[in-house]
Amino acid sequence: MNSLFIALNLIKRTVGNRRGFLLFIVTPALIVSLIIGFAAKQDEKASVLYINSDEGPVGRHILRELEHTGRYRLSAAATPEAMRTAVIEHKADAAFIIPAGFSQGLKEGRAIRAELLELSMSEASFTLRMSLDQTIRRVSTAMRALDASGQADNRLNLVLEQVEKHQVRAMRTDYGWYASPALGLATGILLMFLMGLVNSSVSFMVEDRKQKTMTRIFTAPVRAYEIMLGNFLGSFAVGTLQIVLVLAFTRYAMNFSYGLPFMQHLLVMECFLLAVIGIGSAVAGLIRNSENIGAVNSMVSAPTCMLGGCFWPVSIMPEFMQKLANFVPQTWAIEAIRRLGSGQGLGDVAMHLGVLGLFALVLLGIGSVVMKPGETEAG
Repeated sequence: MNSLFIALNLIKRTVGNRRGFLLFIVTPALIVSLIIGFAAKQDEKASVLYINSDEGPVGRHILRELEHTGRYRLSAAATPEAMRTAVIEHKADAAFIIPAGFSQGLKEGRAIRAELLELSMSEASFTLRMSLDQTIRRVSTAMRALDASGQADNRLNLVLEQVEKHQVRAMRTDYGWYASPALGLATGILLMFLMGLVNSSVSFMVEDRKQKTMTRIFTAPVRAYEIMLGNFLGSFAVGTLQIVLVLAFTRYAMNFSYGLPFMQHLLVMECFLLAVIGIGSAVAGLIRNSENIGAVNSMVSAPTCMLGGCFWPVSIMPEFMQKLANFVPQTWAIEAIRRLGSGQGLGDVAMHLGVLGLFALVLLGIGSVVMKPGETEAG
């Protein structure tokens, strides 16, 4: 019962007035929702520059075939120098040059390719190279067949026109058996936002110690674990409200697709929230001076987010760091969401949710032991 009174008091201090509600709930949730919506909704079409110096029909055919894929925004470049500058300055994802005499070279059977420009290999440049090579091989095969029949000069344009009609095409069935490509980025942003609750929890508890509020509570028949549990429940209620607002706004207002049901997503976020508040409780029990609050972000939030895969996949890190990643809650939350996003059920992520709950239980216990509410602020 004492814990509930402490939790209600924390909620009242945080969001009990219009200013607090806007500052701690609406504004952070709106900012994070906008970041997720605009960062994760990236343009699917890659920006590609080109120069077509070919006098024959093959160069034009290649451009029309690339446009038909729907994966590229093609723009003509004035000069090769301007093209290279655009690629270096990241104004274009890739570029290519169709050299002069390209059609004639293919007709004569010479091995000739389009020159591809890329700053570094990426998905856009790799698929562009595949599309170029595939189109050139098809044209070369058609030319050899026409040459064998003695009709290469008369029928080439007609063959290319028929190919561009795409009267025979493959049908692709998408069963959705994969996680959304933007899910990892959106999840990382959301987890970093929730890690901000660590600073909030620590700030309130250090403030109570500084103002001797915690000491006065401890002199009453209230135990240390009840104080810690009360702060835990209050922070959990505030965090839950923030999570619901972010998920609802990104899903229904910005129409962002996470690829998994709302309630399953909320359940994973709630389990992670428990672990985050557990971290905040343990850290608040260790900090004795309000001047050290600023170090919490650099020593706890940022390193664990980097290690847990909020900025990049855990799989690309060195092996010893992948093992260390299992000791931070972000790893388990991200993996659980990816599994649910790929079509798995709650039974497949039960271990992940259990580990997040274990984080919360252990850290809350540590915080209860090291808090010492009878002490005032050091210094």
